[in-house]
Amino acid sequence: MKCETEGKILVELPTTSGNTKNGKEWEKREFVMETNERYHSKMRFAMYSFDGPIENPPKIGDMVKVAFTVEAREYKNNWYNEVKAHRIEQIKM
Repeated sequence: MKCETEGKILVELPTTSGNTKNGKEWEKREFVMETNERYHSKMRFAMYSFDGPIENPPKIGDMVKVAFTVEAREYKNNWYNEVKAHRIEQIKM
């Protein structure tokens, strides 16, 4: 499922990073945004990089347009959703 929404970055969660089995660096950054829809809702999404640190991540207060997919996975007989951002563009106001 591919989706797109616009909103304001409210929170930047702690960064997670490490190395792959092949020795490449990876980084995961998570953000919470408030959407610009009629009834404002909040959405948590993640950005991934497998080529080292993420370049130009959004900052708190930025207005952004996020293209994302929603994926589900099972862990210990429970299901979890994850919103993965593929593209983030800053919106000029």
